[in-house]
Amino acid sequence: MPFVPARIRRGLLATAGIGGVLAGLAVVPLASAAEPARTVDAGGTVPPAEPKPEVDGVSELNVLAFNVWHGGTQIDDGAREIADVIRETDVDVTFLPEVGDAPAQVAALLGYDHLNATDTGIVSRYPILESSTVDGWWTKAVLDVNGTEVVAYGGHLEYRWYATYLPRGYGGAIGGDWPDGWDTWNRLPAPVTDVDDILEANRQSGRPATAAALVDDIAAERAAGRIAVVGGDFNEPSVQDWTEATADLQDHNGVVIPWQTTQTLLDGGLVDAFREVYPDPVANPGSTWPSDNPLFPTSDLTWAPEADERDRIDYVFVTPDERVTIDDAAVVGPQSTIVRNERVEDDSADLILTPDAVWPSDHKAVLASFSICDDGCAPAAPAWDRSAVYTAGDEVSYSGSTWRSAWWASGTEPGAPYGPWQEIVERDGVAQWTASRIFEAGAVASHDGRTYAAKWWTRNQQPGDRHGPWRLMDAARP
Repeated sequence: MPFVPARIRRGLLATAGIGGVLAGLAVVPLASAAEPARTVDAGGTVPPAEPKPEVDGVSELNVLAFNVWHGGTQIDDGAREIADVIRETDVDVTFLPEVGDAPAQVAALLGYDHLNATDTGIVSRYPILESSTVDGWWTKAVLDVNGTEVVAYGGHLEYRWYATYLPRGYGGAIGGDWPDGWDTWNRLPAPVTDVDDILEANRQSGRPATAAALVDDIAAERAAGRIAVVGGDFNEPSVQDWTEATADLQDHNGVVIPWQTTQTLLDGGLVDAFREVYPDPVANPGSTWPSDNPLFPTSDLTWAPEADERDRIDYVFVTPDERVTIDDAAVVGPQSTIVRNERVEDDSADLILTPDAVWPSDHKAVLASFSICDDGCAPAAPAWDRSAVYTAGDEVSYSGSTWRSAWWASGTEPGAPYGPWQEIVERDGVAQWTASRIFEAGAVASHDGRTYAAKWWTRNQQPGDRHGPWRLMDAARP
């Protein structure tokens, strides 16, 4: 079935309803490790939060993967701060790795359903219909999203065998028959750049194997007609991030590594929501580890203090389905990060949403916004047909995007930046720059959160070069 990334929304932080949380709630423990429950106060069941209403057959589903650092216990009143983050980001389903008692406590403050099973809890505005686990690493909840069943899988994978530290010159608590120091978190004599050794050490973590088990379970759920969403802290970078383009960044030390866990999910047909919205890992690294936290010294926030250890290790994935669009994605947390044991402001193009709530974690979180469509999120334009003849201005849908012909075309597949097809992306009524789109002099376009005006006719010339065809109009993010 076709996958339809809409990529149409910005401004995910809610501006209303951020007031005080419900008080006086006594948390009741779950009846069993894998049983969903609502919390109660002394007077009875907390009135459940209403699911977001369906509008014209479409339901909003905002999903947050949020490592809460020992269940939110590292700060005072951590559960309340976690609940406030969920409110401010208007999240419907939250995956909570390093779970502790946080799911029950947060659900009590929000009136949501919750589930405690593995080391990842789930808190959901939408009702939980069923629950179980997969391979001991994944918490599984079937959600009722206004009549559409969505299976949510939350995971917190093995933190040892942290092979991403090897090329940065640090041990990663890697057990087994390896050189001295690999089994520690200490600095090594030199970076490790043998990709085969790095991948073998990573395989021994068990993360790739449990990803394969997850893919098998998801395949059965998809066959049963359910949509699947996966999120959590994988303790492993993405195959889409350690590429030739990033080989000399963030202490990758020249290596390109096809990290197996994310590769397994991608091979299983899942889509990484953040990387779908932001396909360039150089401009948008989306780093979630480590995060700055002003309440703690940097020595509490880094495990490789003489390295640039920034990585994207927290994720939200979704299964391709004609009933789903990916509308947006963002990083959530402080604007600053830790590099070589120092606090630095993030210098990427990433959209980082910073809630007013006190940040409870040593990770940043990742937020993905989806639409769930009862009858399918149909593309606005007909599918591209190789045998059809198109004239200038005709629009088609292809590979999840809308394309407009610049001149007569037949048999030419959309995608080439100088071909007859222009990829047309609009967000909140504003044209988004794409490589193939033609912009006439004076046309306005948005790129990486900034607005530009074309100084002359341009195509496949990315905004940002002050000597190029684009004039920066407004440096503020929308």
